Amino acid sequence: TSVILWTRFVPADGASGVIGWQVARDEAFRTIVAQGQVQSSVFSNYCVKVDAHGLQPGARYFYRFLSAGEPSPTGLTRTAPAGAAEKLTFALFSCSNKPFGYFRAYAHAAARDEIDVCIHVGDYIYEYGRGVYPDASQAVASRTIEPAHEIVELPDYNARYASYRTDPDLQELHRVKPFMTVWDDHELTNNAWRDGAQNHQPESEGDWVVRRVLAAKAYGDWMPIRPQLSPTHIYRRLDWGTLASFLMIDTRLIGRDEQLDWRAALAPAMADGEMAVAKAAQTFVRERLADPARTLLGAEQEAWTTRELQRSRARGATWQVLAQQLVMANQIVPAALPAMLPDDTSESTKSWIATGAGLGRMGVGWNLDAWSGYLAGRERLLGACAQQGANALVLSGDSHNAWFSSLEAKIAPGRVAALEIASGSVTSPGFERTFSKAEAGAREAAFKGANPDLDFCDVSHRGYATTTLTAKSATTEWIAFADVLSADAPVVSVTKGVAEARRAGGPSRWSFSS
Repeated sequence: TSVILWTRFVPADGASGVIGWQVARDEAFRTIVAQGQVQSSVFSNYCVKVDAHGLQPGARYFYRFLSAGEPSPTGLTRTAPAGAAEKLTFALFSCSNKPFGYFRAYAHAAARDEIDVCIHVGDYIYEYGRGVYPDASQAVASRTIEPAHEIVELPDYNARYASYRTDPDLQELHRVKPFMTVWDDHELTNNAWRDGAQNHQPESEGDWVVRRVLAAKAYGDWMPIRPQLSPTHIYRRLDWGTLASFLMIDTRLIGRDEQLDWRAALAPAMADGEMAVAKAAQTFVRERLADPARTLLGAEQEAWTTRELQRSRARGATWQVLAQQLVMANQIVPAALPAMLPDDTSESTKSWIATGAGLGRMGVGWNLDAWSGYLAGRERLLGACAQQGANALVLSGDSHNAWFSSLEAKIAPGRVAALEIASGSVTSPGFERTFSKAEAGAREAAFKGANPDLDFCDVSHRGYATTTLTAKSATTEWIAFADVLSADAPVVSVTKGVAEARRAGGPSRWSFSS
């Protein structure tokens, strides 16, 4: 019965101003169903949010804002159904680094009427200064970001969001679709965790607690989401009638322990040969990675997630959707991957990839910034899904590559505890750059062969995923584009996967066909 409406209104005097808002059933605004006034203030960087109440469940609406001048462009939005719902189609996005290319995925999704809602699971912006990531040789000349330096202070974060929002494709997607969002690290800074980040240097960038609060405030102002208990408390539940419960989860800020590092753990054994490295890795897994006290969500959020899974099942929801940032599948480095590195790869990178392949032979994942770095926490969450017999669907981002997996829990071997859709990036580069010495399809075949949970992957293209949920099934599509260096890049492939919803015992495995 309510929806968040967002705009930004900078008064001519630069102080504060009052604007009107209207919600109507028709585009001509003959049947206005809700209206009012709202203050625009420098405190929120002139971002304006209205929680429009009194609407009908499961309905589409038009909305606009009014000032002394012309009305704003007309927006489209919708409310969730209150009871039974036949179908929901959502689009999933992550990792949209503006200078790396055009937001082709946003434009494509905006033109699709069947998409009900957009879900962005993080890296909506990137914090780096110009020429860092991407460097000057890789950046698209017309895709300039502001400010020029790395964003650290509140005005910096506001300016970066404003810079991204000048993009016409992102503007259009926000105009015609409601959003559900959570942050990842780059809305804060790279490889963030509870008490710090790889890309935060206290000696030159100040106190981490201050920076994360400022970053969270900017995110809260610029995103069309409801205010939470505090700026840094973002996890919450949204229901789509009895069809689905969406748990919007924070794996970055609230409770994450610091990331571990394979290189630091294995370096002392490197000089003693492969057997010594293998032994050191086994010790590291046992004593550090699998430590039950190690957490990604934090105790409070982990308990909340378990309770919400139970609540969703108790109210009869078919799907339990966990929208979060990090790939949950255990990702094994294929033995063939080192040979796909280009000839000019640095020796340090070659050594790291070779080490990753060695870990792969042990069945150990390489990315400790993902759920593979928090083994006990991952098993607790998958175990909770299995125990509930939930039709759990995990939405992930962060890795820049597309992975669709069927995940098992140790307590329930042989059946699916959760399905995963790890959407590839909108623009940020994937493994096609790192492992460029490969024939078409070779990277994907290697990963598929090395990872038994993996049903489909695309590590060569940028794009986005859509999923249609019904009471009987989940149908997902991966839409891949030819080259995001072109504003008009065509779709090169649409790959479809289907899984069945079940009353008990979890969903079926993904079945993919091109």
